[in-house]
Amino acid sequence: EVLVNSGVDGFHFYTLNLERSTTRILAALGAVDIIFDNTSATSKKSKKITQNGDETNDLNADSQHSNGSSSITPARRERNESISEEAMSTRRVLPWKPSAMANRSKEDVRPINWSNRPKSYVMRTDEWDEFPNGRWGDSTSPAFGELSDVSHFYSFTLGSEDDRRAMLGHRPLLETDIYEVFAKYVEGTVPHIPWCETPLQPESFLIQPQLAKLNRFGFLTINSQPPVDGLPSSHPVFGWGGKGGRVYQKAYFEFFLSPDKVEILSQMVTHHPNLNLYAVNYAGRDLRVGVEEGGVTALTWGVFPNREILQPTIFDPDIFLVWADEAFSLWSSMWLNLYDFGSESYELVENIRDTYYLVAIIDNEFT
Repeated sequence: EVLVNSGVDGFHFYTLNLERSTTRILAALGAVDIIFDNTSATSKKSKKITQNGDETNDLNADSQHSNGSSSITPARRERNESISEEAMSTRRVLPWKPSAMANRSKEDVRPINWSNRPKSYVMRTDEWDEFPNGRWGDSTSPAFGELSDVSHFYSFTLGSEDDRRAMLGHRPLLETDIYEVFAKYVEGTVPHIPWCETPLQPESFLIQPQLAKLNRFGFLTINSQPPVDGLPSSHPVFGWGGKGGRVYQKAYFEFFLSPDKVEILSQMVTHHPNLNLYAVNYAGRDLRVGVEEGGVTALTWGVFPNREILQPTIFDPDIFLVWADEAFSLWSSMWLNLYDFGSESYELVENIRDTYYLVAIIDNEFT
């Protein structure tokens, strides 16, 4: 992608009779289309790089299983048009990267919680018979399958133990040492944290200084988006879905927070009827403030000509609890195990895992 965006027009690949990786790279660059042929129906999927450098499909995020056979057909392109020019002329299909797997071709709704761990979400839903299309629906439906199997947790590498300690801390002794790691991730000096596979998303650059400040106060953010009120769907940062539409989103913040601050925050939320707060700790004790019975909330939606309203990103309170199990497990599997059992650093991270709450706040006032 870096080479394409720099204007490189040609590449030479050595496949060594193993064409799968090369095929996927070419599809990712928009150089070829992948056509899946299932019985009498032919489903055509291609993956292109968007104008701001994102991709419309994440081929690598999916399972290696696929139904039906596939063939590769060169994409139609004018002789003088380079791959980079075509890539720069496209935009996001959805706010998140759709899957390239044929059985997920109609999927257009996902919960926000895995926004920064999409590969984990794809793996955990790999065996579903159906995928949400148009609306999220009932997450307990048998067709959706089981989402809460911990054996499906996806863990990406942060490098060697030395690399991980360089990012997460060689010997943290105070809670503020942990806070600083989260703040530096938001500022871009730490490239990854266990809950975020990639650097901060461009849409959060708008609130980057505020996020860094919140993290240094102990609001350890792992997911966020600012409000958007009717921006053009062609907007270079917030746009998605094609031309001629308007996109909207509610402000959303997800973070770990100490019990004493959760209590103070809960009291503040009660005085702001437009806010909803959901929280749960490692032991499973949950808290809801400003929330009526019911619950699935559209966080991102779009209005387009000749189409129904699209709502590709939602928040489901029940799914939040499922995600929380994974989120808390990452303290152990990707941070706690860096330190010797019983050491001060070990006990510090263990105490945060065991006592802090995972909190989600939705601001329903997006205008």
